[in-house]
Amino acid sequence: MLYLLLRMGTERYALDARRIVEVVPMVNLKPLPHAEPYIAGLFDYRGTLVPVIDLCRLTTTQHCGEFLTTRIVLVEYPAAEDRSHILGLLAEQVTETIKIKEGEFLPAGIHVDDAPYLGDLIKVGEAMVQRLEVEHILPSELRDNLFRECA
Repeated sequence: MLYLLLRMGTERYALDARRIVEVVPMVNLKPLPHAEPYIAGLFDYRGTLVPVIDLCRLTTTQHCGEFLTTRIVLVEYPAAEDRSHILGLLAEQVTETIKIKEGEFLPAGIHVDDAPYLGDLIKVGEAMVQRLEVEHILPSELRDNLFRECA
């Protein structure tokens, strides 16, 4: 399977390419006052308002930096009743893809309740790369709130 490699802070992660709608350059986002700190804001994607999650801020205390390789990865986010919505994931160093067989990922050996989106691991070169589980990125209450009008 094909995975998109990206960076959140100093760590590398892999995102299943089958979930990706499009990868777009960083754009100006409409902030959402009083929202969780990892919600970077909203932007208009072809007539649809798309919430964007700052993956760096979600996993560290720092926002994603504005580098030439900083991108918004638009993914199909699963919702209730077999529906899906587009969700933006802001990440750094979104520059390469890699083919990985499903069986090559190894269990992390520990589950972090506050980070259910962190999946299994694989060694790529000298780095450990962790798979992101898109369907677990948003807590259910936030998911319902962000996609309320679409339900």
